[in-house]
Amino acid sequence: MKYQEGNRVKKRFKNIFVLILAGLLSSISCRADSNFKYLPQKLGNLSLARVIQGKEAAAVINKMHGKTLDECKNYIAYYGSHAFNNILYVSVYENDENAKANLMNMAMKLAAGSSVFSPLTHSGMGRNVHFETEGMGLKHYFYRSDNILLWWQVAPDKAEATYKDLLEFDFSGMSKNQRCQ
Repeated sequence: MKYQEGNRVKKRFKNIFVLILAGLLSSISCRADSNFKYLPQKLGNLSLARVIQGKEAAAVINKMHGKTLDECKNYIAYYGSHAFNNILYVSVYENDENAKANLMNMAMKLAAGSSVFSPLTHSGMGRNVHFETEGMGLKHYFYRSDNILLWWQVAPDKAEATYKDLLEFDFSGMSKNQRCQ
């Protein structure tokens, strides 16, 4: 009798454990999907290591700028084993005009001079302008794709290959599915 009762208790714990494990796996896969789905999985030989988004990402970005920026969806994607060198900052704005205004605002501030960044350079014109600078031992590229503003900071030895991959990546899925709330 005690043996049967012990088996029932073990079976209940086993069922509870399986349900908890299934819930955790489901939660992790959903979270990973929402974080990783619209971001490049690889840039050059750097694999996507971690993503933060939402309020956590907005807090980091706002702290970097020393103020609260426009409302938008924010993602911070870390790449490679030295992920704190290779970071993609992505902000999805409600419309193209807001993204363009913020891109030009950043460019104007950097063009005015910075103790942290080298003089700003750019390539392309009009809608396809891309900016580049150096600072803190890293290369920095920033530009917009429709309503998405992107800033890529990368170790200099990884810059050329990763930036090429970034420019070839199609962010349109993020633009369509991740509008500001």
